[in-house]
Amino acid sequence: MASLSHLKPGERGRIQVTVDVAGKRGPISKAVQVYSNDAKQPVVTLTVAMQVKDAVHQNLGYQKISSPARIFDAKCRSCHADQGRGKLGFDLFRADCLMCHSAGSGPLSMTQMKRRPASFLRRIIREGSDDLDGASQQAMPGFAWNNGGSLTDAEIESLVSSIRNP
Repeated sequence: MASLSHLKPGERGRIQVTVDVAGKRGPISKAVQVYSNDAKQPVVTLTVAMQVKDAVHQNLGYQKISSPARIFDAKCRSCHADQGRGKLGFDLFRADCLMCHSAGSGPLSMTQMKRRPASFLRRIIREGSDDLDGASQQAMPGFAWNNGGSLTDAEIESLVSSIRNP
């Protein structure tokens, strides 16, 4: 909805845009067309871009995740780090990793990870990364105990082995 129905040349107005994000998650964009009586440019298309959080994360009250290691905080840990407790290999991957590494969402998918050397996987799981070689817009914390994470060396090795040899 426009703040004014008529604008004089050089005058400014506001346009209020409402986007239904129900059932949507991640980056989305919508086009808004503005019609005018300008003979040279009767239609202008504006693009509204946003990052939509899923309902679970939105309800946690975080406006921005300031650090990937925040998943080890009490509110996040139960879903992002504790589901795999006592598990190894693909069972551990399914419990704690798949939510971020499923095909088409976020960081590297299982298929992409399988192509990487074991040393790369081991380092990223242990130490984390700000950006997986430009492959994502998301960072990953180090999951090793000595990095504040939840995984032992044996659990990390089981992940690397299950990723490389599913």
